[in-house]
Amino acid sequence: MLRPATPDLRDPMRCAVECLLNRMDPSQNYRPWFAVEVVNHQPMRLRHDVWDFGDTSGRFLEALILARQMVPATRGMLVGERRIRRFLGSLIDEQGLVWNPDRKAPDHMFAQGSALYGLVTDFEASRDAALRNRIERFIAGLDGAAAHEKDYLWFPQVATKIAPCSHMAAYQVLPIVRFYELTGYRPALAYAEQLSRWALYHDPTVTADGVITKSFWEGHLHAWMDTFSGIIRCSRAGSGLDHAEVTGRSRKLYAWVRANYTSPFGWVADSVGSKTCETDTITSAIRLALELIREGHTEYWDDIERFVRNQLVENQFRDVQRLDIADTETARGVRGCFESYADPNTLLAIEKGDIEGCCINGGMRGLFLAYQNAITETNGEVRVNLLLSAASPSIEVASFIPYEGRLDLYAATSRPILVRCPAWLAAGRVKVESSPAIGVRLESGATVLRITGAKPGARVTLRFDQPEVERTHAVAGRNYRARW
Repeated sequence: MLRPATPDLRDPMRCAVECLLNRMDPSQNYRPWFAVEVVNHQPMRLRHDVWDFGDTSGRFLEALILARQMVPATRGMLVGERRIRRFLGSLIDEQGLVWNPDRKAPDHMFAQGSALYGLVTDFEASRDAALRNRIERFIAGLDGAAAHEKDYLWFPQVATKIAPCSHMAAYQVLPIVRFYELTGYRPALAYAEQLSRWALYHDPTVTADGVITKSFWEGHLHAWMDTFSGIIRCSRAGSGLDHAEVTGRSRKLYAWVRANYTSPFGWVADSVGSKTCETDTITSAIRLALELIREGHTEYWDDIERFVRNQLVENQFRDVQRLDIADTETARGVRGCFESYADPNTLLAIEKGDIEGCCINGGMRGLFLAYQNAITETNGEVRVNLLLSAASPSIEVASFIPYEGRLDLYAATSRPILVRCPAWLAAGRVKVESSPAIGVRLESGATVLRITGAKPGARVTLRFDQPEVERTHAVAGRNYRARW
């Protein structure tokens, strides 16, 4: 099979895995290094941080498990996974929560959420009974630590002087709902519903029209969008929330962020008021778009493709030699990681700050979500949703975009193949090269090509013109001239 030199999400995933493995400190039981310090736009040294514990270790465990669903697991990946699982497990206290040794207190509620992402992803892959018990105990510990009101629960310790910051705890909703989906454990759903009500009805930060009224930490777009993704899942899983209302509010939030804090080519601001892009936030936008697509808003597939092609993969540090990093260990900890403060056309956009370990996971999460959903399958058909190189058990897609308007489909099934055409490509303008036995027709208002009659081993080539547009975009107070 001809493999064009165009983005294949498996390649940046492999590179990110190597970075992640290099960001665990063997002298401290493989405690992660959360930070690479940046001074004068230059990466200087690895640094431990208070976010090393529940947040970064949970994220690293999740990321390694997701990675082995995309690329073959190497021995190094499996060893690293065992090491970070053991480190995270060593932090669980007698209440079932993650203890932060630096703070000498339970970890931040946001970090508890990241730990849950790791543990639930681990349970989904292993279905280990002991791990299930640990997660159930974890949820009970969180419930016990919360303040309970009539119809909701909340965590006063996450508040700042200007906002309740429910998103810093309600970030937990999505992994807890996923645990309920996997197990049917009712206390998980009850906890998630009560936590969701805090964010929806008892924190005024996000209006009913989806406007986030605070900036920076209180308006952290990564946490807010993941919170609403979790709340949609929660309303879909149970009956304790009004699903139609939740979906409508989530769509308004996404539309507001999209209109005010993204660019048409995929840049997404870190937070309300921020002038740089955090990789985590790109992935949160992808996740919320996917939840809304599941509710029928299929127009957001185009957003996902732009986020992935034009910013997510470009936010990764690959060739670090030109950065002249003096310390070899630091250079190994930078290559493959994803930027925390990016301009649309520049990494290391701030003079002094950190390249944060959370964004290694953020990039890997985003790659996984895009790859997992690029091709979806049912018993009756195979759907190609994104025009990216990807593979599933039933089909391999080789994309030549952007260098050539061409998509090669290598079938391993006899089921119909449906190819979604983005808004810039009318399905009727696609030229199909295949054997005479293969049929092609338009569906869904000429936005989908239905290909029938393909047998395992068949190749179908789609050719089309790619429009070229040059425009000036205003992003975070600066103008950028883009051709795409």
